[in-house]
Formats: sequence, structure tokens, C-alpha cells
Amino acid sequence: MKLVVLGSGSYSGTPKPLCSCENCSRARVNPLLRRTRFSLYIEGGILVDPSPDLHYHLERLNRKVERVFITHAHFDHIAGFPELQVFRELDVYSHGQGVETAKHLASLFLGGASPERRAWRYHEIPFNEWVELSGMRVFHFRTVHQPIENAGGFVFELKGKRIAVTGDTGLEILDDKEAIKVMEGADLLITEMTHREAIPKAHLGVREAIELAKKVGAGYTLFAHISHSNYTHEVLEKKVREEGIIGEVARDFTWVEV
Repeated sequence: MKLVVLGSGSYSGTPKPLCSCENCSRARVNPLLRRTRFSLYIEGGILVDPSPDLHYHLERLNRKVERVFITHAHFDHIAGFPELQVFRELDVYSHGQGVETAKHLASLFLGGASPERRAWRYHEIPFNEWVELSGMRVFHFRTVHQPIENAGGFVFELKGKRIAVTGDTGLEILDDKEAIKVMEGADLLITEMTHREAIPKAHLGVREAIELAKKVGAGYTLFAHISHSNYTHEVLEKKVREEGIIGEVARDFTWVEV
């Protein structure tokens, strides 16, 4: 089963407009160092977080999307939702706030929560329990990501594999025994590594993201949602390698097979 990190960046992307930091300056010269906003595609038509760069992602991915999972309703994780208008049938999954925001965006820009000549269905899924869906199981765990009220991550079980996606989370996840347990030993972990230093109740830093990877002990780990203000890609790779993590720092359109 193949997955692709469509966008590896955080809310501003890299380069950030009007920013002259090292990462932004280098990314303007080298396209390989650019980072669009986070989004993930899992083989079989599954999209996690329709970012504001979704048209760019879909244009290059050129695959059908059938199911959409939304970790939270911050604009960099949901603002691209109307771009899914190219698909006639869609099932959307999130907590209540995520579902209502998606419906609002569809109504505002496409004329309705289920636009004309389309069959879009919305499903609220509870936190901290397994949900049986067609051909897969999903566990939706809560994360602390203030100031938004509801944020979460997902563990997907499909085709005999287990894939964990943290979404945006503060370092409090390191003490969340239930979340760690459900992610533990996953075939693939995709965790945020937003900043150099953690922001409590908001985002992981480099050290905390690596610590989470060690606690989960996944077969392979991808670090994503990386801010322009973080270390350079090469330095991040070195830090991950030195800690003995089996995995990599994602770039845009990083493909992996599990």
C-alpha cells in the first residue's frame, strides 16, 4: 500500500511571503526545498486534511478521492475543501466542528453542503473509540492544539496495515497513554515536527517529535508539518538519523510504501 505526503509544510508554507529567513530564501531558489501546506493521500482514495494547496496537490496526484478525514478546522488543514468539487461522490469524516466547517465551506463556495449533482455525505466520528468503516477501521484520538476547541489524530487499519497520523498536537501527547498505546507499533507514523522548540498545548518541537517516534516505535516514521522557521531540511535529517529513527523528514510529494 502506498501513501504520499502531498504537502509537508505548516500554516504559512515555505517560502512564506515577505520572509527572508534561511529556509524561505533557499526555497525560492531550489524548488525541492519548497513546502506546501500539509495534506496526505492514502492509496485507495483516502485524503487526510484538504489544505489550501489542494488544487496543486490533486493536479499532480491525479488520483480519485472518495473519503476525506479532517483532523481539525484550522485553515491550513481544511481550507482546500471546496477544491474537492471535481469528485461526484465523497464521504467526509471528522468531529462535529470539523464536519460543520466543511459543510460551511461547501455551502459558501459551492452552493450547498452536498453541491448540485453530487452525493457528499458527512459523518461525525467520536473520539477515543474504534469505528468500523467499509474495508477499514479508524480510531480517532483527541489532541491538545489550542486555541481551537477540537483537534485530533487518526489511526487507520486497512489492508493489514496500521497507519497513525498525529495531526497538530502539543507536547502533551507524550503523556497521553491511550493515544500512545493505539499508535504503538504502527507500520507507519506520520507526526508533526512544526518548530525547533515545542509550543505547549500547540505544536511539537524537533526533540519532542523524535521522542514521540521512539515511544510509538513504528516500522517507519515520517516527520511533516514543518515550519519555515525550523532547522533546514538537512539539519533535521541529521538529527533524526543521529537518534536512530527509522524514517525520514518528508518533502512535498514524499511517497512511501507500507
